[in-house]
Amino acid sequence: MLNTSEERPTTLHIYNFGSVFGNRKIIKGEDKITTLYFMQNTRSSNHWTFDLHADGPDGPLLCRAQSSYNGPPLMGEVNHGPMMLSMTAIRQPVKMERKHGAFSGTIFFKGPDHKEYRWQTTARIFSAAMECLDAEDALIATYRVTSMSVTKDGVLMVQPVRFHSAIPGLCNHFCDSREKFMLDLLVATSLAMRTPNN
Repeated sequence: MLNTSEERPTTLHIYNFGSVFGNRKIIKGEDKITTLYFMQNTRSSNHWTFDLHADGPDGPLLCRAQSSYNGPPLMGEVNHGPMMLSMTAIRQPVKMERKHGAFSGTIFFKGPDHKEYRWQTTARIFSAAMECLDAEDALIATYRVTSMSVTKDGVLMVQPVRFHSAIPGLCNHFCDSREKFMLDLLVATSLAMRTPNN
């Protein structure tokens, strides 16, 4: 279940499905029972793609993601371009990319508010995590990688995000749909970050 409270983060549990290095993930709610998302990953020698569905494998498609070229160097250089996410709720693709001079584990993307966000890796002695920050360095989400479990990949905690409309009365439906889209986008971008060779 999604947390609608403004005070607590939404917690999602991500499980590998099928095998230890499976190409499928099930994303469950805070109760660890309700399936909220399903991801199916395919891989070729040059790139990977994944489809993210709401509810389960037969649920509506929310996102199709594709990595940049990951094959051998062409013409003596490797150009790992952006990862592209085609979110079904919008007509423009979401581009996830590294920026020149940014820490190598940092990936930038734009949200539904047209503001820039970034996922960055944080490694500690006994744990690994990713943090999503906005342009003002406010914490938007955290993905804690589970290191001692065969089936659980990690936990995604999304802070309450509120959008506001300049038009009074418009925000009830419009802002709720943007908040839901932002949750879908954070799930998709965190899974793209967790897909090897991104």
